[in-house]
Amino acid sequence: SFETKILDVIKKSIEQLNEVLTKEKKLVIKKTTPLIDEKSKLESIDIVNLFVNLEKNLKEKDNLVLTFDEILENSDKLKTIGSLETFIKKKKDEKK
Repeated sequence: SFETKILDVIKKSIEQLNEVLTKEKKLVIKKTTPLIDEKSKLESIDIVNLFVNLEKNLKEKDNLVLTFDEILENSDKLKTIGSLETFIKKKKDEKK
């Protein structure tokens, strides 16, 4: 289903990010993991890298364009992996 596909894309993007992060910063892939949040272990450069990966993977997999501006405008909705997934789902629905 489409839902698992979004999560796969998010997973892949996070795994790509984890490859370049130090061990203590690596993200656990579960819905409650903080991304853009005070509790997040990521620095802004890590978040940028994550969303660059995500943008590329979404385009390849789903032909869905997620711009950096959109991410910045909606950063309050992207606090966790779960909320990121919800955000992308909504966007996908609007496109239909």
